[in-house]
Amino acid sequence: MCGITGIYSYNDSRRSWSQHGLEAMVDRLSYRGPDDKGMHVEPGLFLGHTRLSVLDLTSAGHQPMFTPDKRFVISYNGEIYNFMEIRKELESKGHRFVSNSDTEVLLAAWQEWGWACLGKIDGIFAFALFDRKDKKLFLVRDHFGVKPLFYTDYQGQVFFASELPALFGALNPCPEYNPQDLDVYFTFNYLPAPRSGLKGVYQLPPGCMLTVSDGQPKLSCYWKPEYGACAEPLSSKLTGRFNELLLSAVKRQLISDAPLGLFLSGGLDSYAVALSAVEAGKQPATFTLGFRDRKFSEIPAAEHYARHLKVSNESLVFAWTENAINETLGAMKELLADASCFPVYQLSKFTRAKVTVALAGDGGDELLAGYDTYMAGEITPCMRMLPGMIRRSMRALSRYLPSDNSRYGARMAAERLLDASEECGGRDHATFRRIFSPAMKKRLYDPDFFRDAEKLDPVGEYAELMKEVPSERSYLTARQHADLKFHLPSILAKVDRMSMANGLEVRVPLLNKQLVEFCLNLPDEAKRYRLRGKRILREAIADRAPKESFSRPKAGFLPPVDKWFREAGPMSNIFGDYLSGAKSSVPYLKWDEVNKLWDEHKHGAVNAGFMLLGILQFINWSLQYRRCK
Repeated sequence: MCGITGIYSYNDSRRSWSQHGLEAMVDRLSYRGPDDKGMHVEPGLFLGHTRLSVLDLTSAGHQPMFTPDKRFVISYNGEIYNFMEIRKELESKGHRFVSNSDTEVLLAAWQEWGWACLGKIDGIFAFALFDRKDKKLFLVRDHFGVKPLFYTDYQGQVFFASELPALFGALNPCPEYNPQDLDVYFTFNYLPAPRSGLKGVYQLPPGCMLTVSDGQPKLSCYWKPEYGACAEPLSSKLTGRFNELLLSAVKRQLISDAPLGLFLSGGLDSYAVALSAVEAGKQPATFTLGFRDRKFSEIPAAEHYARHLKVSNESLVFAWTENAINETLGAMKELLADASCFPVYQLSKFTRAKVTVALAGDGGDELLAGYDTYMAGEITPCMRMLPGMIRRSMRALSRYLPSDNSRYGARMAAERLLDASEECGGRDHATFRRIFSPAMKKRLYDPDFFRDAEKLDPVGEYAELMKEVPSERSYLTARQHADLKFHLPSILAKVDRMSMANGLEVRVPLLNKQLVEFCLNLPDEAKRYRLRGKRILREAIADRAPKESFSRPKAGFLPPVDKWFREAGPMSNIFGDYLSGAKSSVPYLKWDEVNKLWDEHKHGAVNAGFMLLGILQFINWSLQYRRCK
């Protein structure tokens, strides 16, 4: 994996830029590619690249890279897992290669088929490709948004980069906040594409391409999920096909010229990936992170999996120190407040000391209905049928539930279920993801911000995606579709930013394009069954997994967020310092009310850990943003 950045002046083909400004853009991405960096500059065009060497570790993989005829030049971040098959097809058409890199194959594929080559690719990628003959720039992002790409149009120039900070500096001033984006962020603690938090700055949506020539940039989609009219019933044949696709995806992603390992948790997804790796003939090292509180730690379960598979396992206990927290906050350079950023950062740093590439199990919950919210969504219609007096009584009683330090406390779970039951038309599912309720926005937003936010509907934006699914498909499928497009990219962003901050490439076999397209058209019974998700995965590995793994509760890397903001310790000290600084320099929130909310949380009156984390990251991002101006 790598970092890419660049500028294309579509209004002035003779434009030039200062060398210092261009080098600064590249240097801001050096951690994404610590092994090499390169630049290509010509009138009206700049492409920059930082390289993490994974395939073809020699200088033959240096970027930016040209086709032999010099017509096309590319700056590319990603991995094409089926590049050897595509290479063979291209060789049969007369193409010759001088390296063993997938970058050269991608260039030749574009030269042969144009953007239609994207239909042949199985991989994760974000790249900028310039056609020097037709004077066109193409910015392309992978099907599911595993790899990032941001862009902005400034004075007839398109600036682009893998991460936000590389967009701004002497050549491109940082714009103002986008209040609409901020309201979406506070609603969910993340921003779906194309939002970025800044005016005129966008994330390229997954499965999309931006074409820039002598006019305005044009956005188009080259891929979208497709659904058959009727899902095939669950059968042993269907389970066998799932197993084949999973094994094939993992086998492809085990190819690396650099050392490779696996993230291993106590969950079924990472175990299934590890199992497939072993069945593919590999014995990769596995890496696990846990917490000192055994209620939150997955180390025992992961070690059990490793023994069962006869692979090595190295574990790390989460470091709960101010230095460790501040280091992670330094790597959180966009509006994304996922509590798992902290453990994933530490796990990535720990893993990178031993390997350069790691496989992970992300994507399984969205594909196979693993989240508890899918089960909760079956309950909300029944709750809506209850008389209003009973629902009001249930809400009053929920205030007496314990405000504990569990991952999701009983009071929080009850309140979210009650909030969701008051919505319908897909909004109930989106409401489960909500962090700031309308009442909390009214309390914490400054008056002008709240007046503007009242006109917006982030929950409706989420729910609207469900209408893209054919009406004959189930409500479960519609909810999964919305999560795939709205929620999953934020999970992938967390993994990408925290791993790449440590120069580690993370691959996600469950998001292999063929496997995803297969899972999209599974019947509901293959996903949720008897209040549990991932049925087809469970059946596929039933005779090759420890029996207790099927009854183990879902955990993941989510830390004890409420506890962090409730007890005296590093997070309280850090949040207190950030809050003090924000009162005089960061707009949009009523900081005295934020302080009162924190006090209520510390005394157990509310469970506000996730809100406080979102506020902390907003302050952190705002301070980083000010340094870019």
